[in-house]
Amino acid sequence: MLAAALAVGVGLAGCGASASTASSPAASNSAVPASSRVQEEGVVEPVGRFTIEDVTKTPDTITFVSADIASEVKDGTVTARIYSYDAYEKADIDALKVGDKIRLHEEYMTGNQYAEVEVTSIEKNDQYHTVTINGGIEQEGGLDLILMDGSEYYRTITFDDYPVYYEVGETELSLADDVVLKDSSADPQADAVETTGAQAVAAAINADPDNWTVYNTTLVVQEGKIVEVHRIWVP
Repeated sequence: MLAAALAVGVGLAGCGASASTASSPAASNSAVPASSRVQEEGVVEPVGRFTIEDVTKTPDTITFVSADIASEVKDGTVTARIYSYDAYEKADIDALKVGDKIRLHEEYMTGNQYAEVEVTSIEKNDQYHTVTINGGIEQEGGLDLILMDGSEYYRTITFDDYPVYYEVGETELSLADDVVLKDSSADPQADAVETTGAQAVAAAINADPDNWTVYNTTLVVQEGKIVEVHRIWVP
């Protein structure tokens, strides 16, 4: 399912978005509650949105989520801010034309709000499988997209190749008794160092409390419990 794919925040290295000098969108942005979104002719919207409840309460489901660990582990429980990013069906982006509208999350928006902007320019780079809309992310109402490997979906991309993350919400999660930490954050070539067990993983998190961010940390969650923590090296 795409919702599960969106919960995995993975940067695609070496595929920079193309630069553009296209003009800013003519129409002003307007916040649109996600719950009121409908299929409209000429409007492209993100797909695969998920909620905190999908992460914490869906039975028999294992979810990978990008997250900030926002507190020390206390009594086996940690506060995590969960993030996602916008993705679009390839067919919708391929058919997008000037004059259509597209919905997206902008900076400081939360999971239940979108901006709706008019498309004034579209540039495609077939070599890198990228699409620049309205001059790209440096422009108001602009967007850069890259085709996700092995899929029929585009996702947002920044100049660092990360998605444009938005916050889904904050929640408390407990560590599973047999939780495993896989930490390869020491350097780019480091093999993952594994730590097993709730007490040992809690100690490792608490020893480095400010360095578990959406850009380097993925939580594997099953029925509201963290079963794995992955941390990678980032520059």
